Amino acid sequence: MPIIKCSELAYIRMRLPDLELAEQFLHEFGLLTIERTENSIYLRGTDPVHHCYVVERGPKRMLGFAFLAKSMVDLEMLSKATAQAVETINEAGGGYRVRLQEPNGYCVEIVYGVAPVDPIAIVRQPVNTAAQPYLRTGEVLRLPRGRPTPIKRFAHLVLATPKAKETIRWFSETLGLISSDEIYAEIGGQQFGAFLRVNNGAEFVDHHSMFISTAPKIGVQHISFEAQDIDAVLADHHYLKGLGRYTHAWGIGRHLLGSQLFDYWQDPFGYIHEHWADSDRLNADTATGVWTIQDGLITQWGEPPTELFVNSIQL
Repeated sequence: MPIIKCSELAYIRMRLPDLELAEQFLHEFGLLTIERTENSIYLRGTDPVHHCYVVERGPKRMLGFAFLAKSMVDLEMLSKATAQAVETINEAGGGYRVRLQEPNGYCVEIVYGVAPVDPIAIVRQPVNTAAQPYLRTGEVLRLPRGRPTPIKRFAHLVLATPKAKETIRWFSETLGLISSDEIYAEIGGQQFGAFLRVNNGAEFVDHHSMFISTAPKIGVQHISFEAQDIDAVLADHHYLKGLGRYTHAWGIGRHLLGSQLFDYWQDPFGYIHEHWADSDRLNADTATGVWTIQDGLITQWGEPPTELFVNSIQL
């Protein structure tokens, strides 16, 4: 049994040398600043989560990321089991946390009681389909133009590590993450990685909150955000392309594992950020899939991964 079963990801914490450049990219990617200090920026999506992205000024590095605890009791249980104190969070949003170090040295914050904020309502018109051709009747479809679609939330993170099995075991035993799909060099061979989801029992959750993959060096491979819908992924692809400031890394396509419609962009510091829509949703009763590395890179449609995407591991 794990120490606790955490809930979804809360935020990612980055350290970057140029806050203004970082904020510009994140705004154009679809995030919104909720609080700013001299040396930090806190950004949110449209969900009622205070912030989902923190940028601190300094030499480039991903500092860590946070999961939500389901209760204060769980946070105290984790503190007792790990001998790490429950701290008051003296920064934007407040709340409480226990800070742990996972096997690759990244700080994993487990947080509870961060102040919620009002959700931002995004009205999207229904889309007619062949099966449901009259969802939008008597009105024409008009999407917003000339600005990014606000992002819904921080959804998952991909870590690369030479210690994949140890890292998978740590997240399973400490925070209760479970495998949606496991990747092997060949069936019956050495494990390459795993897509991990949170365990909320009968409740359906994202196919994965993390993907842990084997690589020669430690780093973050990409940071992923849920878009409002498929139109937002497509429209924002062309919005970012039209700006001419950023490098496109991969997409648009639809993954096999997880099934998301995806689009990847590189920020000015080399980190890959993903927009996606329409993920598989699983619960604790869903069986674990077993695949080879070749299967894991298959798209249901779209071009194969680019060299930039595959080799984009950043500390």
